Amino acid sequence: MNRRVIRWITCILCAVLLLSVLSGCEGKTGKDKTVIKILYSNNFKQVEELVESTYDDIDLQIELSPYLSEQIRRLERGVGPDLIITAQPDSNLVRKYLLDISDTKASAAYDGTIMNAAKLDGKTYMIPLPGVYSGYVVNETLFEQAGLSLPANNTELVTTLSELKEKGVGVGEDGVNFSIMSDYNTAVGLFYVGYMVPDFLGSVEGVKWLADFKNKEATFTGVWERSFNLSDALVDAGVMDPADIARQRNIVLCKNRLSDGTLAAAFGDSALYYECVAGNREAVKEGTAEAYTYRMLPFFSDEGNNPWFLFSPSALMGINNSISEEKRDACKRILELLSTPEGQEAFIEDLGGGTSCLTDYEQQQDSIPRGVEEFVESGYIYNVLFPSKIVEYFGGYVRNIMSGKCSVEEALQSIDRFYYEDTDESSYNFSVIGTVSHDLLLENFNVRRKETELGNFLADCVAEASGTSIAVVNGGGIRASFYQGVVYGGDIEVVCPYDNTIIVLEMNGQTLWDMVENGLSTCTDEFPSGRFLQVSGIHYTFDSSQPVGSRLVSVTMPDGTELDLNASYQVAVTDYMAGSKTYVEGNGDGYTMLNCYDDETPKGSVALIKETGLTYRDALAQYFEKHQDSAVDVNLEGRITDLAQEK
Repeated sequence: MNRRVIRWITCILCAVLLLSVLSGCEGKTGKDKTVIKILYSNNFKQVEELVESTYDDIDLQIELSPYLSEQIRRLERGVGPDLIITAQPDSNLVRKYLLDISDTKASAAYDGTIMNAAKLDGKTYMIPLPGVYSGYVVNETLFEQAGLSLPANNTELVTTLSELKEKGVGVGEDGVNFSIMSDYNTAVGLFYVGYMVPDFLGSVEGVKWLADFKNKEATFTGVWERSFNLSDALVDAGVMDPADIARQRNIVLCKNRLSDGTLAAAFGDSALYYECVAGNREAVKEGTAEAYTYRMLPFFSDEGNNPWFLFSPSALMGINNSISEEKRDACKRILELLSTPEGQEAFIEDLGGGTSCLTDYEQQQDSIPRGVEEFVESGYIYNVLFPSKIVEYFGGYVRNIMSGKCSVEEALQSIDRFYYEDTDESSYNFSVIGTVSHDLLLENFNVRRKETELGNFLADCVAEASGTSIAVVNGGGIRASFYQGVVYGGDIEVVCPYDNTIIVLEMNGQTLWDMVENGLSTCTDEFPSGRFLQVSGIHYTFDSSQPVGSRLVSVTMPDGTELDLNASYQVAVTDYMAGSKTYVEGNGDGYTMLNCYDDETPKGSVALIKETGLTYRDALAQYFEKHQDSAVDVNLEGRITDLAQEK
């Protein structure tokens, strides 16, 4: 081989070597990245962008889920997310599932008062997300239009709301003009905590009580009975509906109604305030509402004391202690990045507002709602620092009180037992009722968008329990997953938590078609509503890219025959869909064609054949009992097809 050829080959080899080195310097490929997962109700797009632009070896993935109980169930099954977010951490679960991060920079970056309250055994397990101020969000314009001054005490709050209602101002179809932002039990509990601040928790007596309570030397019983004074007065005045707080019907959509003027005031936080401002701006642009101004009011005193706002982190974040060392390292770096001003700004943008708990963070003034500023300056801001998940637990018992399931005294005694004896009376039911062969997953709102194995299984159970060949299940009634292996009694309670009962209706094919079409009316990519139907005994094809009302393409029987619009069919649905909770405030999910209960809405072209008295839970329990000898093994069968996803 001559020298020229040798030199040419040498040059090629050097070039190849140089390219390989350079490509190695460009960072890891997507396959080599460490995947870190979060399960939460917010889509942290800015946080994701910041993390992935800072660390080229991390792939941050956020799964949307408004059902916080699902996170704990995944942790218990060993398939939990890597970064854990919770609004009210349970001390036992923190010790069991979270990593001690005391050795990280993040642990020392925040306000000492908040961090000390969150510590367990002197160790740091979680960092606080930007927090929110809580009080009353009021539509100031409505009070002005009615010639009423904004209230300055609890008596005036009830009186002015009553006067507004008499004038028909700020009132919705349900006849109420005040509500509690009650998506989660913690929010409900905070309302009652707030009521107690001006005359108790903010006093020397209250400070001592809370310190004693943390040391298990004081109780809720005998002290917190008075926290129900205001809610009782609001209910008695007819301005607040206990049924929506109890979830016996749809909760009031506070943001929507404050934005369009059909709600005068609501207990909520600064995030709600800014959502109302933005929502009203959009409604004005669309011509569906007039322009309103909003203000936040504090919790008032009954005894002439200073009023207060609440402040608390919107949630806390920690690291799953069962993950690999590689993932732990990635998670620690993420927490440290998020504990910088840049990280907090990303959080605040994703959360739609908030106040950073970072030490010496320079907060933007326009992120503090009207009405809150003077209280921040005067120091009348109460940091909610209750131990464990007491506030969340309290909120859950408020719902039971509102629905008549227990008395105030019984609820407070249960809270004390929970805290003192670590006895959770609403704890998981670990009685074994069956098995499943593989995971039947609720993830990313799949039961509200498409056919799922979980939806097929539940719809089949409803069909079997009701004795009908056709059954439909609204996706919003499915709230958790079944995981491979043993199924416990507690599993069916969290998968199907609602008490709506199964009924059988006879309807013609046109009504059945209209029912399925209605289920497609809110099928969106972002936050689909729960009216989407999982089915048994029929197949349907739709096109989600088409306008609402024209999405359904075909409905067929399992054997392929077309739906006969003039034939009669017996279909299992829930009494909720048939108007048992009325159709006010979105109750019944728009299934007015099935109405056979609500006298305020025209009756549908249906006949009530049978009221089974069974809930979705009962249908599941009956199925597992009948089929004890075999594991549930369901699959996708092509029951539901979205043509838009096949384009």
